[in-house]
Amino acid sequence: MGEGILSTEITNVSTILSQKGLCDDTGPLQKVIGELKKSQSYNLQRLEIKIDKVPNNTRPSNIKLLKAILTVQISENICSDTQIQNPVNSCNFSVELSGKNEKGDTVHSNWHLDFDNSDTNEYIHPAFHLTYGGNVMKNTELGNVLLLPTPRIPYPPMDAILGIDFVLSNFIKKDVYNKIKVNSQYMAAVKRSQQRLWRPYMLALAKHWCDFKNCSHYVLDNSFCKKLHPTIVD
Repeated sequence: MGEGILSTEITNVSTILSQKGLCDDTGPLQKVIGELKKSQSYNLQRLEIKIDKVPNNTRPSNIKLLKAILTVQISENICSDTQIQNPVNSCNFSVELSGKNEKGDTVHSNWHLDFDNSDTNEYIHPAFHLTYGGNVMKNTELGNVLLLPTPRIPYPPMDAILGIDFVLSNFIKKDVYNKIKVNSQYMAAVKRSQQRLWRPYMLALAKHWCDFKNCSHYVLDNSFCKKLHPTIVD
């Protein structure tokens, strides 16, 4: 994992979040930095990121304050650049959205990225998949909302840095996010995490259709990658 480099990158991202006024308490990230000095795993608990503007079409429509709460518990496997295999040993990832309506009542929403390498499930489970709902929603008054544990949307694994980027790219206005994204320290941190976790995921899928020794005959639209995943760093 390169704990020293990762510690530095998490420190840099933590500083950027503070400077941009998106995080009042970076203590959870500081705890992660301490954990990385002892092991190749860490447990980021409830990092709160402010959402500057409630997204259009949010329901209920009277939400005034909104924040994202990120939790990432991850242990990575050590892989070389030439190994295309699962880069994650264990992972527990969730993004809880918490808001206040005009009356001061709290409302919740939650996405979690599951890692499931078991073959004993009753339904199809991609190894890494985004699912809406989860434990956060169990005691929430739902009104007429229907929550199901499906669909399980295949999605590449995420660590703390990619989790922060997931929150910012989805819930912070594009002009604000783009200014953060071009910060050289932020870009380097995201790029390195994508290299460790997303590269083997994407290449494993590509290998299903393309033998790596025999791909020169394909005609590639170089812009297609960024259209599919706009947050990929060059």
